[in-house]
Amino acid sequence: MDTLSICKAHSKQSDMRCRNFAVKGKPVCHIHGGLSTGAKTEEGRDRQRMASWKHGMRSKEAIIEQGEIREFIKTCGEFIG
Repeated sequence: MDTLSICKAHSKQSDMRCRNFAVKGKPVCHIHGGLSTGAKTEEGRDRQRMASWKHGMRSKEAIIEQGEIREFIKTCGEFIG
């Protein structure tokens, strides 16, 4: 018989561990997301990916655009001067 494990989640305020039993095969209980199956649709996965997105100034697209702007300014400076 498998032994039941205790949830590994901690309280943010008291830093005490949760005392519920973890969902079978998961490290946390049902209250802390043990029953979650994750995003199923592509739209849901995109929403998860963008959840930690803050401003996008360091994204690949932004870095490429910044480089193009620098090149344009450099070209304009050479043309004027």
